[in-house]
Amino acid sequence: MRRRVFKTLSAGLICAPLVGHAAHPLISEDAATQGKGAFELEIGNSWMKDAGTRTYELGPQLSYGVTPQIDAILRPTWLDVRISGDASSDRSRGAGDTAVDVKWRFLETDAVNFALRAGLNAPTGNTQRGLGAGKPTYHGVLVASFGSQSLAVHANLGYTRNRADPSERRDLYHASTAVVWTANPSWKLLLADVAVDTNPDRSSGAWPAVWRIGAIYTVRKGFDLDVGTQARLNRAAPSHVVLAGVTMRWGGP
Repeated sequence: MRRRVFKTLSAGLICAPLVGHAAHPLISEDAATQGKGAFELEIGNSWMKDAGTRTYELGPQLSYGVTPQIDAILRPTWLDVRISGDASSDRSRGAGDTAVDVKWRFLETDAVNFALRAGLNAPTGNTQRGLGAGKPTYHGVLVASFGSQSLAVHANLGYTRNRADPSERRDLYHASTAVVWTANPSWKLLLADVAVDTNPDRSSGAWPAVWRIGAIYTVRKGFDLDVGTQARLNRAAPSHVVLAGVTMRWGGP
């Protein structure tokens, strides 16, 4: 049963991309950085439902602007996974793995900005309880952001080197595109965010594909609330995900 828990996490947690974790509640990363000396703390929550599996993930993400173009990012996780079957049930909860990343905005033009986010997943989760990979993995995502002040488009191509496990694929790929509309100074609307990822499970050839919509409300400068919902585009992905979060920013020039 513990093995089943981890396989569910590996194949099912498409509520966030395999390669990184974008501004909540987006899947797609944008090319913006915090600015030198600035902090950003996102406290993201997601609830996933898929058949007999219920998964809650708490994913706080702290970003710090090392330079105007470079951010250092730390994202631990806490998981609560419940699996119910016809004759049995199981539950695992506790710390998951932790992402340690660097984001570099390496090219800026009037039309488009490019960034690279890459890092390691540290095996801080208990693999025996199905909450972590048990070994370090690494990942990277190439980001392009373009558009006007009111309408922005973000495109991502990513890669994760998965742990060595006979039942799982080592090379995991990710692609996503998001469209965000800034309606006014208080509201940003995620009109659509579509993503497809390699299925880690070698026994399945279908790549999980999902779409997501959401909204970000700025309560005051430096303090945002957000909500989102995600549905699947094929049966390889979780049937439904609900997201909610808080983002705080401080420091900087």
